[in-house]
Amino acid sequence: MDNDNEFIHVDEEQQTPQPNNAQAQIVSPGRGYHWVERSLSEIFVPHFGKWFLAGLIYSLITTILPLLGIILAALVMILNPLFFAGGYLGAHKVQQKTGEVTPQQFFEGFTHPRKFALLAYCGIYILIILAISFAFFSAIDVEALAALNWEVMQSGQDQLAVQAEVKALAELIGPYFIWMFLSFVALSLAGWFAPNLILFQQQNPLAALLNSFIGGIKNILAMIILVLVMIGIAIIIGLILMLAGLIISALMPPMAAELLMNTLVGAILLPIIIGIGYISYREVYLGDVKKSQNSL
Repeated sequence: MDNDNEFIHVDEEQQTPQPNNAQAQIVSPGRGYHWVERSLSEIFVPHFGKWFLAGLIYSLITTILPLLGIILAALVMILNPLFFAGGYLGAHKVQQKTGEVTPQQFFEGFTHPRKFALLAYCGIYILIILAISFAFFSAIDVEALAALNWEVMQSGQDQLAVQAEVKALAELIGPYFIWMFLSFVALSLAGWFAPNLILFQQQNPLAALLNSFIGGIKNILAMIILVLVMIGIAIIIGLILMLAGLIISALMPPMAAELLMNTLVGAILLPIIIGIGYISYREVYLGDVKKSQNSL
């Protein structure tokens, strides 16, 4: 159960906090855990069947289409912000009790008035990633990187050869590893709140990316707690999937079993992640920090 000390800016009589020009507030580090708890108790679990069906449809499309070619895989990646936007719209309806999750929930972003802003956000985000990648590849010895025996590392049969190749790779990227890590963190923070800011605060893509980064930096401790909680959940789910995978693999061909497992995992995890993103947005930008309505 939530601790009252975890709450800030809470008005007990105010059920729906009003927007405050989307200025990021600092919340308690412990809220990182409660974002997960509220996502499960307020958004996912009470509507599990509907979320699972919507997630299953999305997961089938985004799992199968990339297998049909690189063009379709790229298209899925480009359109992903619209799929996620549909999920955030569903989380908003459920949390605000203004509607129900529909089977086509993850497609609602395609008809939303902010769809072009979301596509622009995706384009800008990809350009930033490409620019950072280009900078790193320009600094690293690309020829030496290409000369590595990647087949040996992937096969993993000759342990001595694999260790030699891994050591050579570490020597190449080692001097830049800390900058790669910081770039990854910065990109993650910039993208975490941005879709919700575009959808519900009508911010332009650049402003949303910057505001999301600022909100993430202000609440970096809560974000770290969130990551740790998610790692714990991932370990538990991984153990369950390992057992389920052994059973399914005995009944189905390996490729079909892997496809089935990936689809089911996506159908369950995506709605939870969507709920975490939406709840964290409300707490950081709207001051909607409160006890879970349906504590687990």
